[in-house]
Amino acid sequence: MAEDQRVDLGLVDSIRAETIGEPGQRTFNINARSARGQAIVWMEKDQLLQLSLAIRQLSEEQRAVDSPVAFVPEYAHSGEPVSIEFKAGDMRLRYDGATDVFTMEATDPGNRDEEDRDDEEERVAVQFSFRRSVAVQMAEEGQKIVASGRPICPYCHSPIDSDGHVCPKTNGHSDTAIPLE
Repeated sequence: MAEDQRVDLGLVDSIRAETIGEPGQRTFNINARSARGQAIVWMEKDQLLQLSLAIRQLSEEQRAVDSPVAFVPEYAHSGEPVSIEFKAGDMRLRYDGATDVFTMEATDPGNRDEEDRDDEEERVAVQFSFRRSVAVQMAEEGQKIVASGRPICPYCHSPIDSDGHVCPKTNGHSDTAIPLE
């Protein structure tokens, strides 16, 4: 049985929401870096949107702490910088009001169903923490990235491709162009 890989980057120096590709064919990720290493967590568009919204909501609901206590990572660091990249299956976000720090944990899809997992398949989990100011900036980036996709049809609310759109609300028989608002 393969050993599970669990990485804790601690408090990251940099965290960014990124996208690669053209609208309709984009891929999304969170890139986090610290002195301990780097993690690139690939995700679906909806996952990035939900993560961004959750960060915004938590940061607005929780008041900043006047004098936060020191942040201590959960896992010991091995000393060697790590570089890890995978597609997230499950993501969790926590907020610690005492330290005013967000912590994100992502696991690969192999962690979802123990019964279907091949015994030789390595499971991956990464955890990293970031301050409120960095969290708000990353959430804004994530929302802008998601919003910069294809325009949405005002009738059926589906994305409109650059080569056209057959709207089910008009049964595909509309001779007029669908207005972009």
